[in-house]
Amino acid sequence: MSNPAARSVRTSSRASHRGLLQTIRLKAFGRRRRLLVHRTYQLKAALRSVLGTSVLVGLLIFVLNQVNRETSSDLQQMAPFMKHGLQRWDRITFVSLILGGAVFLGGVFLLELMETHRTAGAFQNLRRRLEELRCGRLAAHLRLRRHDHFPELDQAFNQAVASLRARTEGEIAALGRLSSQTRELIKEQDRGNPARARDLAEALQQSLEEMRCRKSELLEP
Repeated sequence: MSNPAARSVRTSSRASHRGLLQTIRLKAFGRRRRLLVHRTYQLKAALRSVLGTSVLVGLLIFVLNQVNRETSSDLQQMAPFMKHGLQRWDRITFVSLILGGAVFLGGVFLLELMETHRTAGAFQNLRRRLEELRCGRLAAHLRLRRHDHFPELDQAFNQAVASLRARTEGEIAALGRLSSQTRELIKEQDRGNPARARDLAEALQQSLEEMRCRKSELLEP
């Protein structure tokens, strides 16, 4: 009886562990599974941050090492029998400073990748929606993650698409009216009513001219 209970406990423990990791991943990256969304941009930004920070870290290591060496030299003068121990301590301290600086720069690199992930991911999403729009899909909808940078992009994009969609719907309705006028024109011609057919033709021409003017306005700078 104990083996099934133990297996059940281990299974629930693994499930909770996976759930915790999944929660952490979603908090950091959202639903995107890759850290490098735009490899070139993210790596360049991370390297620039590391190079800038490395100058300060190197200066800090130099200053701390000099202070430690001066302190060690003073102690050696006061207690010469501690010379070998202090020299060993100087080497350990210097190596520790180097390793600590390397770990710190690695953390800066990773944090910068995570930060640029929120920018690159937003623009990657926007680029895909623009591709849909370029293909004529006016149902395109941009939705950024909660922690993405430039959250105002989705509202601006969706408003622009809604405006295009409303304009297209208006043009479809106008084309429907033009189609009805054309049918009426054909009917009047078949009935042998040239005066009525002429009036319909003039109204049709005026509607087409108005549509042409509206389209021309869209091309004005």
